[in-house]
Amino acid sequence: MFDLIAIPLGWIMKGCYYVFKNYGIALLVFTFITRLLVFPLNIKQQKSMASMSMLKPKLDELEKKYGKNKQKLQEEQMALYSETGVNPMASCLPMVVMMVILFAMIPVIYGPLSYVSNLDKDDVKTSNQLIKQIHIVSKEVHDKKHETTLEELIAGYEAENKDPYEELEKLFTNDEEYPDSAKSFKKDGGVDNVIEAIKLHNDIDTFVLDEKYFAQNLIEGRPELMTFVFAQDKTAGDYSDVLNIASEELKDFSENFNYEIFGIYLGTTPSWKDNKVSCLVPILSFLFYLLSTVISQHYNKKNNPSAAKMTGSTTAMMYFMPFFSLYLTFKYPIGLGIYWCCSSLFGIIQTVVLNKVYTPEHVAELVEKDMAKNKGKKKQTLIQKMADAQLAAAGKDPAEIRKQAGGDDYEEPKKKSKSEIKQEQRRKINEARKKAAEEMDEDESDLTEEQREKLRKAREKMAKKYGN
Repeated sequence: MFDLIAIPLGWIMKGCYYVFKNYGIALLVFTFITRLLVFPLNIKQQKSMASMSMLKPKLDELEKKYGKNKQKLQEEQMALYSETGVNPMASCLPMVVMMVILFAMIPVIYGPLSYVSNLDKDDVKTSNQLIKQIHIVSKEVHDKKHETTLEELIAGYEAENKDPYEELEKLFTNDEEYPDSAKSFKKDGGVDNVIEAIKLHNDIDTFVLDEKYFAQNLIEGRPELMTFVFAQDKTAGDYSDVLNIASEELKDFSENFNYEIFGIYLGTTPSWKDNKVSCLVPILSFLFYLLSTVISQHYNKKNNPSAAKMTGSTTAMMYFMPFFSLYLTFKYPIGLGIYWCCSSLFGIIQTVVLNKVYTPEHVAELVEKDMAKNKGKKKQTLIQKMADAQLAAAGKDPAEIRKQAGGDDYEEPKKKSKSEIKQEQRRKINEARKKAAEEMDEDESDLTEEQREKLRKAREKMAKKYGN
């Protein structure tokens, strides 16, 4: 599901990158755009919370009256929601949308070759598979069972006057000696490509296992992100020619792709040992997320003191999320942490602006208008339909309950027949035509004979079409 959402997000990211030519800056702009897109949902959330706050006294009365009868209490609550058109779940929507965007962003952040470039998808797939399989082979070569290196294996075969690369191919497809490698090659193929990469660099195993260059927890799951290490990192030697196995175009694009922000490579995994500056990203992500939570709670308590009371478990969950983000952003490359930082920072600004513009008094006015508009409205919202269905299942008449809630002046809207709807439309058309004719008659004295003739024909045409 998240990959489906990631595709249109990738289009936005592609546009941002081709404007700014920097993936980090594009990420900042993208975050701002997504926050703007969900801003209407935040307004809706504000109105929903105000609606629930306005209904709180009535809900408390129902709780006192039917507290012991849970089924009756639920029926009465649903009747109240149906009558007012309030959706108690509406306030959760923005949070759900932002979480969906967050998880859909992960493949976009870690897959710029797939979502931002115009490269052939088969070339990208070949490159990803190659990097993944090199890592699988390298792990097995160095594991406790074998405790060797590719260079040692090759030297041993050469000492025996054997073709080292033919022997390596046999070894890596041996289910007993190298089960993980054999399983990968049996499933996806690609053993020839791995052998070609080893021919180019006999020490490629030590390179891909070096945590200084590669995030070991991502290299198999997100190999695309590691393509830029091959293409751009010259500190351990030039391994970029390995990418020629996929295509020259992929190599060129990867070498020129600006996958950094403020001089920090987005594929860097935060580490106190190798790159202390990168550790600022998860720390800032944690602080911004925590500040965003505190500010949101401040405004909730200020605007809806009765509705802002939370249980200890709910409060704990809210403050658990910043710590969870701290854990995640230390485990993954800083691209995710930067997105989380920006999202929280823009969220703080959005919350402050929203509460300055949409004050409790202003929101209350909007809610009252919405409630008045929904009262007796023929078209029902989803929550109203659900409420009516639940009341009907309990043997209640939803119309009767709405009448009781609406008072003596309430009238259940009548469903009009097709002929009644057509008559009403015709009446409105005739009234409009009559009004237009009166206005034209006033100015008809100024018309030429030719213009009067055209006007007469237009009236006859309208009369034939709509009837007298």
